[in-house]
Formats: sequence, C-alpha cells, structure tokens
Amino acid sequence: MKKATAIILGTLIASSAALAQTNVLSRNAVGYIKVPVESNKLYLVSNPFVPLDPTGDIVTNMLAAVPNGTTISVWDEGSQGYISYSKSARGAWGANATTSRIARADAFFIKMPAAGTATVFFMGEVPDRFTAPTTTQSRVSGLTMLGFPYPVQTSFTGTPMAISAPNGSVISFWDSATQGYVSYSKSARGAWDAGAQAAVASPGQGFVIKSTAAGNSWSTTKPYTWP
Repeated sequence: MKKATAIILGTLIASSAALAQTNVLSRNAVGYIKVPVESNKLYLVSNPFVPLDPTGDIVTNMLAAVPNGTTISVWDEGSQGYISYSKSARGAWGANATTSRIARADAFFIKMPAAGTATVFFMGEVPDRFTAPTTTQSRVSGLTMLGFPYPVQTSFTGTPMAISAPNGSVISFWDSATQGYVSYSKSARGAWDAGAQAAVASPGQGFVIKSTAAGNSWSTTKPYTWP
C-alpha cells in the first residue's frame, strides 16, 4: 500500500504592514500531503488541512492540479450513494464541480486516467489552536466516509472515532495495492478485533464506518502542541 506523506512547509508570520499591502491573513504553518497515484486504481483519501481561502474546499480548487481524465467520487450520506465529478480529457470539470465542496476530513475516492502515474497534493493551513483546537465529526446510520482530522499518523483504536463507534461497527481501510478493503470489527461488548490494534490512520487516508446504529458524533483534540 502506498503511503501518503504529510509535510509542514513552515511558519507564515504576517506583519501589520504586510497585511495592509497584501490582504493575506496567515498566522500558522502551511502543510501539504503528497499521495502517489497510479493509473486505473482507486485511492481513498482525505484532506485534513484548513483551506487557505474560503473557496479552497471547492472540488475544482482542491483538485485543480490532478491530471485530465481524473474522476473523484464523494459519498453522500443522505442518499447512501456516490456523487462523482470528472475532469475531461481537455481539462474542464463538470459544472457541479465548480460549486460542490468537500468538507475538511471527509473522505472520497480518486481515480486517475488510464495512462501514467501522478502525485496528488492536498495543501492548506495546519489546524492550530485558533482554527481547529478540536474537531467534531459525525456518522450516520449506514455508511460514512471520513479521515482523521489532523495531519499526523496515529493508532486507530486510540482515536475518538474508534472509541465512539457503536458496538457492532465495522471500519474499513482501502488498500490501494490490492484494490480492496481491510476491515476491523467492534464486538457487541465494545472490543475491537485483534487486527485493529495494529491499524494506523495515516495523513491523507480515508476510511469507511459502517453501522446500523443511530448516528452519533465525537470531538478530536489537536494532537500536537505546535502550532
């Protein structure tokens, strides 16, 4: 399975004069996640960064640099089905992609066209004590697709997501190498199976939560001191 890499580029400190001249408001680190993508394969990904501007979570802005012919599929919890957006062979996105947004830490599938390989980048402000000291996520009855909301690698069973998942839940990680799911179950008594103990949520990775129980939500605290 290819792994995404999260990199913090540096600290952006803006003086009053700079703000007055450029109207750029930045106070913390900007980071990116690099996801190597092979042709004709599905990748389940998620962007944990805060958009650099208010339109940064729109499909055509978040994924502006993906190759022509790329298709992404976003899970719609209400209909329990996918909504797909494609970039044509000439580089034009469908009309809906220009207004549709993908929320921070929501997961979606991406598939590159038949020829070649590429690297997909997710970029934005690293969530900090101002923008996201905590992050609330939720799931519905049925399927929900999410990612860990901070750009760090973490043990899955220790996350608030795993702890709050109802008994009987199944959480599935997508293996891009085998093009199939690796799934872990939470027993009726609330214990995750043995394999889950070694599972790791990596930066940029998405996963699927399946449960017939009523929806619930949880909050994750920023797991690093800086920024």
